[in-house]
Amino acid sequence: LPMTALRSQPQDILQEIRVQLLNIGEHAFVDMQMMMKEFGDGDKLSKTELMNALTKSGIFLSLVQLSTIVRAFDLDGSGQLDVDAFSKALMGEYSPRRLRLLEIVFNKIDKNGNKKIEYKEMMEQFNPEGHPSVQSSLLTADVVMDRMKIVFDGAHKKGWLDFEDFKMYYAKMNATIPNNDDLFSEVVGGTWGIRENEEKKTITKDDPKVKTMLEILKEKVRQKSNTHLGNINTTLYKLFKFFDKNRNETVSLSEWMEVLGRLGVTVGKDIATDVYYVFAKDDELEYKEFVEMLFSNPNQPMKHRFIS
Repeated sequence: LPMTALRSQPQDILQEIRVQLLNIGEHAFVDMQMMMKEFGDGDKLSKTELMNALTKSGIFLSLVQLSTIVRAFDLDGSGQLDVDAFSKALMGEYSPRRLRLLEIVFNKIDKNGNKKIEYKEMMEQFNPEGHPSVQSSLLTADVVMDRMKIVFDGAHKKGWLDFEDFKMYYAKMNATIPNNDDLFSEVVGGTWGIRENEEKKTITKDDPKVKTMLEILKEKVRQKSNTHLGNINTTLYKLFKFFDKNRNETVSLSEWMEVLGRLGVTVGKDIATDVYYVFAKDDELEYKEFVEMLFSNPNQPMKHRFIS
């Protein structure tokens, strides 16, 4: 294909929009959505309406690119762009690093550990002074706070958010910071008082806190099992498997927390997070290996059979 054709593929055009959004600021996605509502009719946009909405938002595409995008997101053959499908595609997927950071932030806000955060509580903990643009005097703290309220527009009506809600709202920012996990970390981590390199503390398996929590975990599993070793292994393995949403024999930090909650392991979230990262590899905990380690005799390692 000619280079001009390559640059006119839907994914390439979406990426170009993301780059232009990045140059405007992390609020740009929300502004663009507002413009699409203003210029459109319900949940659909014609090519002209899309052009007007994007231009008003500071996003500039060629007529060929506009036609390509409308065709790509014309779901019913009406010749119009489906706004919801377009918006979701533009948000893209979270990288593992970004998702881990959001889990850490959510768990920090969720002080009582009930997997829900109050909107009011969330806004009270948000610190606009930590935003890199405020620290470099490019924006004021008031502007950052106002934009935060726009990003989470609608959440105040519900009054609370679970982690899926939290991810959904931050997906708007995910779209405006493409290919730069460092910047995403600076913006999100800075405003919530999180620094990634501080989260993974230099803690080892021999740390007394780790050993104590593992003993608590084993005791809780024993309480829910028969005393036979195989049954204990199976109980914990099946519990991990139940919360393994991706079915890849690994659990994320949030899934690890759910397992502990189901077992009734009542330790501080900081300690639970530390223990997770002691055994996690590439930010995922391989639970089959973890269960074998937890219940094996250190002087005589044993292999155990697991139920698939």
